[in-house]
Amino acid sequence: MSNARAARGTRGITVGVLALLVGALILWHGLLPDVGGSASLIETFLPWLGGIILVLGVAALLRFSLLGGLCVAVAAAVWSVTFGPSMLPGMATGATSLTVASENIHAQNAAAGAIAADLAAKHPDVIALQEVDAASRATVAAALDAKYPYSAVVGTVGVWSRIPISGEKGLDLGLGWDRALWVDLDTPGTPTRVYAVHLASVRPGQYQQRDTMLSTLASTVKNDHSARILVVGDFNSASTDRAFVPLTRVVHEESQSDLGFGFTWPAKFPVARLDHALTRGLTTVTSTVLPDNGSDHRAILVGLR
Repeated sequence: MSNARAARGTRGITVGVLALLVGALILWHGLLPDVGGSASLIETFLPWLGGIILVLGVAALLRFSLLGGLCVAVAAAVWSVTFGPSMLPGMATGATSLTVASENIHAQNAAAGAIAADLAAKHPDVIALQEVDAASRATVAAALDAKYPYSAVVGTVGVWSRIPISGEKGLDLGLGWDRALWVDLDTPGTPTRVYAVHLASVRPGQYQQRDTMLSTLASTVKNDHSARILVVGDFNSASTDRAFVPLTRVVHEESQSDLGFGFTWPAKFPVARLDHALTRGLTTVTSTVLPDNGSDHRAILVGLR
């Protein structure tokens, strides 16, 4: 009997140590060495550590381990404080004066025109699209041009607008070829500058281009003195990624209007939020993720004032 209690106690210690390690990872993930972009990938999926904490909690319960349970409670508290607020619906109120939809429509997608039409059916003032390649550009334009007579396309990134566009500029953000742009919208009172971006992808050993683009974008927006700025698109980066932090120091993203993290990728079963809408000089009143409509990303729709 004593041997059984000893074994149970050992298992409880194991559960407790693992729980504390998970809690420590949530708190101090920024100390992880970023070997080959591995830290970036870990940080992208940090909210899912809550699932590991839940499993450890069940293990502590099955082992009747008080020590394990206390350690799991500590880890759960760390997770709740860190991620709980971002799961809660945003609290901004008031009428919107500008609505913007954004989606990566996926290159070589035969459904590109239907996806564009689906977004137009939500009646946003502006639609920003990424991966508008040569094969899909005509069908996308056919779906949008009648309702959105003002447009700007640079590389595979495009903006379609009901509101007149008074200026535009392509941006390479250190990539070497344009994969972003800004346009000035003639919004009443004060123009609104919209940055539409598609940052480089992140894969094991391939992250430097994305990091360079994020850093350059942050510097560009910081030095932009426009009164109203929206930065929207596919960032290939979660807000928990250390490379994303410099951007959030100059523009801000509100929580979802609905309960949850607002994951956007992959569309069938989203596990990460790679698509964002960040602002300065604007208030986000609503922010939602739209249902799967045929791309590998889900679209986001934001209402601003």
